[in-house]
Amino acid sequence: METSSVQQQEQLFQKFESYDFETDANFQAGLKSIIGNNQDKSAQEQKDAVEKAKYFYYSRFVQNFDYNQYRAWRQLKAATSTAQDGQQEGSLAPSSTTAAAIANETVAKESQSSSTTAADPTYPKSFQEICELIASGKPIPGIRQIPNNLAEGTPSEAKLAPKLKPWEKKKAANSEEPVVESTPSAEATA
Repeated sequence: METSSVQQQEQLFQKFESYDFETDANFQAGLKSIIGNNQDKSAQEQKDAVEKAKYFYYSRFVQNFDYNQYRAWRQLKAATSTAQDGQQEGSLAPSSTTAAAIANETVAKESQSSSTTAADPTYPKSFQEICELIASGKPIPGIRQIPNNLAEGTPSEAKLAPKLKPWEKKKAANSEEPVVESTPSAEATA
């Protein structure tokens, strides 16, 4: 990956981390329901749910990015900061650009290994992509083609008598003889 795109990605991640979710009224409204649904879970699970909600909101309404790459970048950033703390003042630490490049490599390796094990199809991420695929006549990934024919074989015969309609129930209640409903047989209809 080019260093300029790595730097752009790193800037995007930094913008995401510095985004003020606390004053965003739309995010706070959705966050209340997420916290309410996760009250019975552990503190770490609640923290993860809030983090995923932040990612979803930011990528949906501000700017889209890959969550796995962000997590790898954040883990690498945390690892380099602990390494910097452990090193002496005179030594050099790896640059953030190098850290982002390593994060991208680890995410690429993870995605390759997960794509070989996962059988889930990859869906287009946006409605616009789906519209473009439909307009160009290309198949949409992950959508199964259903044949345009009916089920083959002979249908089974009905085993239960059909339910009486309300006006038929009144006739049956007024007359002393029970109304006998017969199902049409295959011989009568043929």
